[in-house]
Amino acid sequence: MKSIQYKIFNLTFFCALLMSIGSVIESNAQVVLYMEMMGEEKPIKYYEGQMLSFKSADYPDEWQEVKIDRIIDEEKLVLYAGGMLKLTDITDIRRSRGWANTIGYMLQTFGTAWLAFGGVAHFAYSNFTFGVDTLAIGGTAIATGWLMRKLLKFKKYKIGRRTRLKILDLSWPTPSGG
Repeated sequence: MKSIQYKIFNLTFFCALLMSIGSVIESNAQVVLYMEMMGEEKPIKYYEGQMLSFKSADYPDEWQEVKIDRIIDEEKLVLYAGGMLKLTDITDIRRSRGWANTIGYMLQTFGTAWLAFGGVAHFAYSNFTFGVDTLAIGGTAIATGWLMRKLLKFKKYKIGRRTRLKILDLSWPTPSGG
């Protein structure tokens, strides 16, 4: 019975500590770059401090990657270390797919290990020969991993009728009204 009271006291103390720390920390206003796609349930949100990879109207053939420093709702601007970007100038957005990169590396590692162990087994054991089957399995795994990393690494969105960008200001109004 004593241990239950002790656990409840610890939990209460921990919650009170978190609430007191959370009330003291100053948070920034939540201004979000919001990308909604027709037919998708969840929109994609970009916050201040996140990386944004995009093509602009000024450089239509070049992917640019910037860290968002500030998002200004009134002027529809995204500020970054090198300058500023109007929301209407963004023509494409690119998001990285971590799973494609990870699985690609795993397949390449498997293929390399398969070929290495096959080579060691060929010279270490007299009853094993390094044949076309060993080369095909290792080579296919390496090639598939490389293709996954090159072709599936990014998902690209064309900004237009089906994909729209908005800036949402989710902050509470200040008591002074300004």
